[in-house]
Amino acid sequence: MKKYLLTLSAVAIALTSCDLDINDNPNTPDNGAITADLVFPSIQNAIMATSCDIMFNYAGFFAQYFDQMPEANQFNQIADYSITESDQIIDRAYLQLYARALEDVDVVLEKVTNKADILAATAMRTFAFQLMVDNTSDAPYTEALKGSAVPQPKWDDGKTVYLGVISELTKALDEFKAAPDVMTMTDMMFDKNTNQWVGYANALLLRMYFRMYDAGMTEYKDKIMDLVNANDFFSGDVTIDIFGDQTGNRSPFYASYYALGTANHCASYPIISYMQSTGDPRIEYCFNKSSKTGDYVGQIPGSKALSKTWNGGDWKNVNVSAVNYKLFDGSGVERPAYLYTQANLQFLIAEAYLRFDNNDAAAKDAYEAAIAADFAAKGIAGYDTFIAGANVAWASATDKLKLIYMQKWAALCYMDNMESWSEIRRTDVPALSAQAGNAIFADATIYTPGELIEPYENGIEAGGLMKRMFYPKRARDLNKNTPAPKKGSDPVWWDIH
Repeated sequence: MKKYLLTLSAVAIALTSCDLDINDNPNTPDNGAITADLVFPSIQNAIMATSCDIMFNYAGFFAQYFDQMPEANQFNQIADYSITESDQIIDRAYLQLYARALEDVDVVLEKVTNKADILAATAMRTFAFQLMVDNTSDAPYTEALKGSAVPQPKWDDGKTVYLGVISELTKALDEFKAAPDVMTMTDMMFDKNTNQWVGYANALLLRMYFRMYDAGMTEYKDKIMDLVNANDFFSGDVTIDIFGDQTGNRSPFYASYYALGTANHCASYPIISYMQSTGDPRIEYCFNKSSKTGDYVGQIPGSKALSKTWNGGDWKNVNVSAVNYKLFDGSGVERPAYLYTQANLQFLIAEAYLRFDNNDAAAKDAYEAAIAADFAAKGIAGYDTFIAGANVAWASATDKLKLIYMQKWAALCYMDNMESWSEIRRTDVPALSAQAGNAIFADATIYTPGELIEPYENGIEAGGLMKRMFYPKRARDLNKNTPAPKKGSDPVWWDIH
């Protein structure tokens, strides 16, 4: 633990010095003296800061876990989808991924020949590019990270990027399996366990294969089942678990929001209504009870500006539930950063068995294993009672695929918000309610618990939900090859529904 903390401190100093172009190398001018062992934790740290903090925040709104607390204002535009490129919501994530994580991956790959180290660095590179594509669809890839040789790289389409990193990761896996090595780099995720790195790489491929298949590339069905039948995946959850109650070392989301005295996040109505409808005890992990009602209360998405009107001139008449920054047991300050949950993996396996193998028994086992893993990760009791509930039990479900997707949405809440937003777009589950937010507020009986709700105040020109993030303004300012602006309603490449 102490070694990791010292490494993180050094990395934090290196990363706070200045803004960087995506072709700048944060390690120069001393690149030759820096070892891969020092650089690799910087890669993990940058990706963690991206998926478990920056994207975790706005994806929590888009997945309708979060809404803007009525008495606060920081995320009004995210809550009602009125953001634009000029708001620079994704710019810090873009900087973290390119000028930090991906630049450092190149440094590592230049320095090592060890097949285990190459596999780990390539897996991190794959995840970084996947995150970028799942947000903006296009991304600098084939010409990126070439420094002054290509100062304004082109943006490749998302399919090209996915195919490229899948090829890279598959090659790294094959080469490691042909000549296994012992990992040499400091590793905050798996502590140099190469079996876990192989399992993580396979799991990254699995979720990308699902997106490829659902984008119309039907040949990926066999690739999905090959991975599932081989069952060579990671155990437990993929986390960075190094945090404690010291300044500069608190859990990312806690440190960025609660620890700074900003309480902007309240519960969104769809997730609260669904968890209540299924009697889900995991609700206490994610949200606090309203001090006014003594129960969990969600806010209609995008309704913050209108809550006074809806509540007789005083939003405190409802007093919505706050997001549980501290967690139910007070451990929020040291909560691990989740990069891939076992629950998400098992839900994908359940989906594969149900959709592609007609294997109801195997799908049921994976579905129940997913929920059990999430209960364990959150430290919540009551799994046996919950899994037998009428709205959750496998045997009583009339639409088992939808049940998998809905329970994945519940499980990913406050664990991996970015992945949840991506899966909502891939599966179209939860579905979008046909009822308007103000009508639901006036008469909750017209609403089906768990359906997503178009924000009452919606900045998307075509209406509906957020389908993508805008290109970074930093890219627009520095790179003439940045694509023409897109709308929030324009889907990413694999979202063809």
